[in-house]
Formats: sequence, structure tokens, C-alpha cells
Amino acid sequence: MKNRVGYFDIAKGIGIILVVIAHIEYMPLGLREYIVTFHMPAFFVISGMLMNLTRERERPAGDLLRKKLKTIMLPYMVFSVIFPVIDMIRYAIDGKDIFWTFRQDMIAGITMTGVSVLWFLPALFFSELIVLAIVKNLKRPLLFIASVLSPVAIWFLALIIRPLALPMWRTVYCSVLVLFGYILFPLIKKVSAYPLILMPVAVMLFVILYYTGKANDIVDLHFILLGKKPLYYLNAMMGSLALIMMSVFFEAFMHKGVTGMLKFFGRHSLFIMITHMNFMILYFAEKMAFVISGIIPRGKGIIFNVTATVITMIIEAVCILIWEKIKKGSVFLKT
Repeated sequence: MKNRVGYFDIAKGIGIILVVIAHIEYMPLGLREYIVTFHMPAFFVISGMLMNLTRERERPAGDLLRKKLKTIMLPYMVFSVIFPVIDMIRYAIDGKDIFWTFRQDMIAGITMTGVSVLWFLPALFFSELIVLAIVKNLKRPLLFIASVLSPVAIWFLALIIRPLALPMWRTVYCSVLVLFGYILFPLIKKVSAYPLILMPVAVMLFVILYYTGKANDIVDLHFILLGKKPLYYLNAMMGSLALIMMSVFFEAFMHKGVTGMLKFFGRHSLFIMITHMNFMILYFAEKMAFVISGIIPRGKGIIFNVTATVITMIIEAVCILIWEKIKKGSVFLKT
């Protein structure tokens, strides 16, 4: 979008920092369990809101499909080749079976299961297509019913095509989050005019989420471990709305330097999502954090986790700036 909505970028910036935090190896289990109730669902909810904001319902389906293929599925295909190569190198160094690893990674890529964090991209692509079909056919009864029932058909089809079951079920469950976001965008648009009252509401929702999150089992959208599904969606929506409301408040009242940094990370959240684990950035940051926390006698756990997060985001920022320079100078990479 040429005219970006700042609070969505801030929300995605906070969200991607939470993704990094949740992947730190020694992060306290309770904090990780709290974060995962909403940090990945928030990206799908925000995507649904952006679909409404940009009026995708009124835009040509062919143009939208080409754009989504370029911005979502092209990176998926490229990194589905790169990640297996990286894994082969890493496993070769460790003396492990590189060919078995390469084969498993390639199968994951071809079946849309996704290697590591890449699962997010086909889940986003196909769930957006389902929601797009639903909202575009609102005035066509038969097509609308077919669009609404398509997730049900996909869910049952996954029972037959077992190798594709996981990515197909992801598509179904994630499409619900995208649709929620699409429907709730008008509400966010209205309340964004009152940023001062949104922070207390966000805090209240986060507090409620602490208790309702504990009432559910351990959840993981990646592997479709949702526990009690109605409770999962309730928690996902509470956390997502709280994150967005807090971001509206931050944009209005927080220092521009801080919001500018969060917007920067939000604009490049997909880059960080893809690179922070498989390119060993987080691993390197954790090694540095071990050294720093070993020097300081107290609060080693907190110092380690904060240091690992900060170093990861600094390295990511440098990588993003370098990548932007490369893109600017290449006619092939310009979007």
C-alpha cells in the first residue's frame, strides 16, 4: 500500500518481535505459552483487516491473484529451495544424514507443509483466497454458499489426501482468523479515533487472556494444536484486538523514534519471519547472549532473553537495510 496504516505496521512489528521471543530456546515456558495464544493468529487477523481496508472485494480477482502469488507464494517457492540447502550444510557439519534431511525438506516444500517457518506462507495465501471468494460472492447466493462451504470440503478432503492433511487443515483454521479480521475491521476503524481509551481496554483484554489462555491446552497454530477450538479462537481474537488497540495508542502517544522502529519491523515482518531461525540469526544472538549474561552475576535469565531478542532484531535490521540496497540496485528484484 502506498498509504500505509501506521498502527497495523506497529502491530506487526510487535508481533514479529513476539515471534522471535517465542523461538528463544530458554524463554520461560509460561511466557511462551501466553505469547503463542495470539502472536501468529494476529498476523492472519491483520491480513483480513487489510483485505477490507484495501477493498479487495471490489478489485479484479486476476490482479489480486497475481499480486498474492508474487508477494506470498514466490518467496515460499524460493526459500523452499534455499532452506533445504542450508539444512544440508548444517547437518553435514554435524555429521548427520544430509540426504534424508534434504528429502524431508523437499517433501515439506512440495506438499505446502513448509520447511520450518515457511508453513505461514501457503496458510496465508490459501486462507486469503477462501475469504476473498466469500466476500466477492456475497450477492451471488449459490457461489456464496459454495465459498462458505469450501473450508468444510477442504477439511474432509484432507482426511482422504493424508500427505496434504496438515497444510489443508491449516488453511481451514487460518481462514477463520482472516475472515474475523475482515469482519472486524470497521470496528477497529471506528475505535481508532479514540486512542486514549484503547490502552486500558487492551490491558484488560491481555489480563483476561492470561487466565483464559491457561484454561486451554498448549496451543500451536503451526501444528494445529488448538486445544478447545472455541476457546482458542476467543483467545486469538482477544489477543489480536488487544495488540491492534495497543498499537493505535502507541502511534498516537509514543515517541516517534520507537513507533518508527516498530513500523520498520512491521513493514519487514515477513523478511524477519523467514530469516531469523533458518539463517541462524537467532542462534548467533543466543550465543552472544550467553557470553553477556555470563559476565553479569544477577538476573541471568532475564538478561539472556532480552539480549538475545535485541541482538536478533539489530542483525535483522542490518540485513533488511542491505537487502533494500540490493533490491534498489537490481531491476529483477524491484516490486
